[in-house]
Amino acid sequence: MHVPNLKFSKWILWEERNSLKNIDFPGIYMIAITRKRLHGKKALYCDVDYIGMTNAKNGLYGRLSQFNQSIQGRPGHSGGWTVYYDLGGYQRWRKKYHLYVCTMPIRHKIEVDKKLRKPADLRAMGLIAYLEYATLAEYKRIMDKEPEYNKK
Repeated sequence: MHVPNLKFSKWILWEERNSLKNIDFPGIYMIAITRKRLHGKKALYCDVDYIGMTNAKNGLYGRLSQFNQSIQGRPGHSGGWTVYYDLGGYQRWRKKYHLYVCTMPIRHKIEVDKKLRKPADLRAMGLIAYLEYATLAEYKRIMDKEPEYNKK
């Protein structure tokens, strides 16, 4: 299986996340919580507050929905829950900070059911996990720390 280069979409406002291309696929994503205006700009590690991934059936759409649920105060995503405990509910801080997301979809629909998945599905799941750690490693190389809301 080919290991792609780390290449993320440009930053998009959180409220527009569902317009991201290939959001129904699994992949890696980065979150920025900032006062800066990043919409449409290249994703840079200096702006990143959280790095995550998903292998789930509902792809990036489902995982970002879980993050959204947690920043509103409902459990579902550990990183989102960490943001919630630090900043409070999104409605409280959304006028003070901008919330952005960028993604790196992996165009492979993964079968997650153990009885149905094939070796290619497991390889894709491993690739996505590898890419998340590669992204975290690159962040650490550049920033000399890990993202603020990545607690695990």
